[in-house]
Order: sequence, then structure tokens, then C-alpha cells
Amino acid sequence: MLKRLITPRNLGILLIIIGIFVVSGALGLLKIPKPFVSLAAEPIFYLGSFPVTNALFTSWIVMLLLIVLSVLGTRRIPKDVEAAGTDELVPSGLQNILEMIVEFVNNLSKEIGGHWAPRFFPIVATLFLFVLISNWFGLLPGVGSIGILEHPHDLTVTSYVANGPILTSEEAGVAAALAVGESSDGEGEEHGGAGYVVIPFLRAPSTDLNFTLALALVTVLLTQYFGVRALGVGYFTKFVDFSGFKQGVMSGMIGLFVGVLELVSEFAKIISLAFRLFGNIFAGEVLLVVIAFLIPYIVSLPFYGLEVFVGFMQAFVFLMLSLVFFNLATIGHGGEEHH
Repeated sequence: MLKRLITPRNLGILLIIIGIFVVSGALGLLKIPKPFVSLAAEPIFYLGSFPVTNALFTSWIVMLLLIVLSVLGTRRIPKDVEAAGTDELVPSGLQNILEMIVEFVNNLSKEIGGHWAPRFFPIVATLFLFVLISNWFGLLPGVGSIGILEHPHDLTVTSYVANGPILTSEEAGVAAALAVGESSDGEGEEHGGAGYVVIPFLRAPSTDLNFTLALALVTVLLTQYFGVRALGVGYFTKFVDFSGFKQGVMSGMIGLFVGVLELVSEFAKIISLAFRLFGNIFAGEVLLVVIAFLIPYIVSLPFYGLEVFVGFMQAFVFLMLSLVFFNLATIGHGGEEHH
């Protein structure tokens, strides 16, 4: 398939297209907006008074895509395995790929979670696939680059403060003007800056801190659930334990201090999970934008390959940390477990 695509004719057509863009850009025929990186996700429409940002809308598309892939990948699985023929039992195509991913995550769950693996597996597998597809979705052509052209001074405060710092309309206009290189006397338009910014319809969900923070909160709350499920109410003694006072005041105070550290560590898990994923993916998006603007076309391709690897590694790290947190929550102070 790849050999059919990479032919002298196709390469010639590609070079001609690139040449047209290069010549048009050099002659100023194309008014291309300069890069504009927004830390907060931009709202693209409203459901009543609820703003739907481009990152949230993209996450809905990713969820729909996962559902479609699950249906297509499992439709050939026979309901009656014993009565099925050999051809029906041997996976192929999409089913084969999905079974490889499921087996990979299931083996990790068994190695780390032990007999808790059947309970851990559905959650961590969903998190892994959701984060992975979200990270890779942001690398598709058109994501982050196709949207609404707006003049910086026409942008409302809402588009800046929906999920970000509060700015006045004047501050928002100045900030956007600086981002696109537009001066107060309109020199940006004269020099081909176009004086516009793009509000993209689609944005990688992991580049929105709300997305990563929500996943982190769900993970940490599930950690507490598995802890209570395994150890009962005694799980909370890791946070508040007065049993040490039986051995003396000093032992009791040490036990309470350790409990405070355990409580702080639970909140640290939220920050660690959320900002690690957000920081790596957002930095990758900024890197691609900068490289594509400074040295466009072919030079950007290696960085796309790097971001594919980073997207997978961040999903894998999220998977591993979730498994470790779940497993540690099911282990008592002395190795006991509530049955």
C-alpha cells in the first residue's frame, strides 16, 4: 500500500503543491494568520448558558470514535465459541489490533494488581485508550488549524476567560494583538500578518487542563473506592490514626503527622497526574506550531513522529500510575486485607 502511494508522480505533485505555497507566501499572496497559542480552550458554541469548548467537543468525538471502534472490532466475535469454526475464532484486521491492546493492558493489570486485576482492568484500559486516542487526535491535519477567523479586537472577553484568567476587553485585545504581531497602527495587516487569529473547531483534549484534571480526579477517587473496598473503614486510618497514643504521646503524634503526609500525598497525586499529561501534550503542540511556522513543510515531519511517541508514552504512564495507585490502596499497613 505504501509503495503504491510513494511514486515519482505523487512525489512530483507534492513538490509542486509545496512550491506553490512557498512562492505564494514569499510574494505575500496568502494572508496567513500568525500562530496564536491559547492556554485555555476556546468556546465554539453554547448549550444554553454552558460554553462548549473546542477541547470538550473534541473529547466527545474521541468518545464516539472509541465506541465505533469497539463495535467494529467485536462484531465478528462469535457468540457460541464451541460451535464456531476455525476462521471465526482467528482474529484479523481491527479485531486483531484491539485484542493485542486488550491483552497488553490485561497482562499489566495481572502483574501489578494480582487478584484485583478483573476490577482494575476495565477502568485502566478505558483510561489508556481514551488518553491515547485524545493525544494522537491532536496530530491529525485540521485539528487546531481549521476554525473561525476573528480579529483580535473583535474577540469578546468570554473567549479568553471561559477557562482562563479574567481580562478586560482592552487587555484581551492587546494580548491577542501582541500574539499575532499586530501593532497599534495596523502594521500587522500591511506586512502580511492578516491581523486575525484562528479559533479552531477542534483541539487536542489533553491540551486543556480541565480534561486532565477531570481524569486525575476520577483516578484518585477510584483509588479511595478500591481502598475502602479492600480494607473496609479501616482504610481511613492511614489518614487519621490514634492507635499510636497507646504506646505514648510521641508515637501518637508521629502517627498523626504521617496521616497528614498521606492526605497531602493524595492531593499531590491529582496535581501530578493532571499537570504531567497536560504539560507534555501542550508543550508538544506548541513545539509543532513554532516549528511549522519557522521552518514549514518537510522539516516538521520528524517532530510529528516524536509527538506520536510522546502521546503513547504519556498514555502508558497514566495507565501505570493508575494501576500502582489502585494496588497500593488495597494493601493495608501490615499487609492485611479486608475480605
